[in-house]
Amino acid sequence: MDIIHVQHPLSSIYTAEAEPCVLALGFFDGVHLGHQELINLAKWIAIQQDLKLAVMTFFPHPKQIIGNDQTPHTYITPLEQKAKIMQDLGVETLIVVNFDSAFAHLSPSGFIEDYLCGFKCKHAVAGFDFRYGHKGEGNMETLKIEGKRFFKVTEMNKFEIDHEKVSFTMLRNLIADGRFADIPSCLGTYFESQGTLNFKDNQHVLVTLSEAFLTPPPGVYLIEIQNEGNVHEGIGYQTMDRSFQESWHLHFNDSLPLEGKKIHIKWKSGSIKKSKRMTFMRAKSIAKVQAF
Repeated sequence: MDIIHVQHPLSSIYTAEAEPCVLALGFFDGVHLGHQELINLAKWIAIQQDLKLAVMTFFPHPKQIIGNDQTPHTYITPLEQKAKIMQDLGVETLIVVNFDSAFAHLSPSGFIEDYLCGFKCKHAVAGFDFRYGHKGEGNMETLKIEGKRFFKVTEMNKFEIDHEKVSFTMLRNLIADGRFADIPSCLGTYFESQGTLNFKDNQHVLVTLSEAFLTPPPGVYLIEIQNEGNVHEGIGYQTMDRSFQESWHLHFNDSLPLEGKKIHIKWKSGSIKKSKRMTFMRAKSIAKVQAF
């Protein structure tokens, strides 16, 4: 998969090399089941029309630029992980647009002419609530009207499970509540984050979670990691040192020959609020009860 990082104004270097494509549009944080259905729809159209399958996404999150909150945004799937999932879905070209103030002020018609036409979009695919251009003035209706001179447009309807829209907001709320057992029904897999290994001693691993990922709330969790092709289950809980640096303790039933400094953690259980006096043995016994 080719990954193209672009910044406004768009350079002709990129557009000169662009090939006619079906272009899926969206932010795609989480790449949940609704996102996957949209990308698979775009893939089907691309196959039918013998075109390249491309996805256009944006980074950082628009709210970080448009809103007043300058705090770095956290993600369900940071860009690197998002790209890996896109590749697994069969995306051939991933276009990452740097969402800065200049791009935020681009008119809806400018977005169509500069970016969609610039990348030789022949068929655009987006969700019913996709918005674009300055202050989000462009929507799916304007995309169909203004874009019909250049490309076709397919709008995907709301994706629901049990009459509730599947969205990154839903997923962020589930993560914030520690409801990890409910996430696979919306995400297609467990929520995963990345940690930096600080200390390892037999079955005990101490890690600092990447700040790019959403962080689970304090609690005791059933977790899973993969190492050298093997799956290891254990429990994890959060601590804070004297400098108020958050770390996570991970305990496993077997000793792990971990290599390198990075590990990927799948969070499988719900959250159990942990009192300051809760010992590890108490946490472990609770986690075992959850496993049944």
